[in-house]
Amino acid sequence: MAKKALRILLIEDDPDDLALTRRVFSRTRAAQMRLSTARSMKEALAALGKEPFDAIVADLNLPDSRGRDTFDKLVESAPETPLLLLTVVNDEDMALDLVNQGAQDYIVKGDLSPALLARAVFYAIERKDFNRKQAELVASLGKALTEVKTLSGLLPICAGCKKIRDSYGKWQNLEDYISSRTEAEFTHGFCPDCAHKLYPEFSGKEKKTPK
Repeated sequence: MAKKALRILLIEDDPDDLALTRRVFSRTRAAQMRLSTARSMKEALAALGKEPFDAIVADLNLPDSRGRDTFDKLVESAPETPLLLLTVVNDEDMALDLVNQGAQDYIVKGDLSPALLARAVFYAIERKDFNRKQAELVASLGKALTEVKTLSGLLPICAGCKKIRDSYGKWQNLEDYISSRTEAEFTHGFCPDCAHKLYPEFSGKEKKTPK
């Protein structure tokens, strides 16, 4: 089965750089890529509003947006889309800083090659997915810790049926209450006292009938 083509948005205003980058994309054989282009931030935002993309490859300096402003607008418009920056040698320090702030990677335009571009796009997509899963894991762990802390406080429990009253005032069985707040699972059996009380004939401690 053929792999689905990656949808790439290329944002570049310089005609020569745009033509070069398009040629590099066309020679990339690692994966099929469907390329859309924009020559300004206005065109880029319009494209992002029409359809989702698997990755954005963007020049930092555009006619209507430059440097960090370009980064901020793209992240705000498509926060879940991997962002790969195209830059020149003089902008490498800023590009590296933007990578630390959330961009997935950057490429110096003079270093462009089909193999490098393909690896960079794949890396950007994988890194974004890894960061997303990591954030979900941290959120899940935070929720679990909160629930564990909840169980460490005072629990209103019925002295008769042993049901627990939750924070909404609803009474729940002890097992249901704990299962809904932790990863604990229950198995069932009888303690020695209950086994003797309920099944004395099997407990080995049958009461002797007075003579």
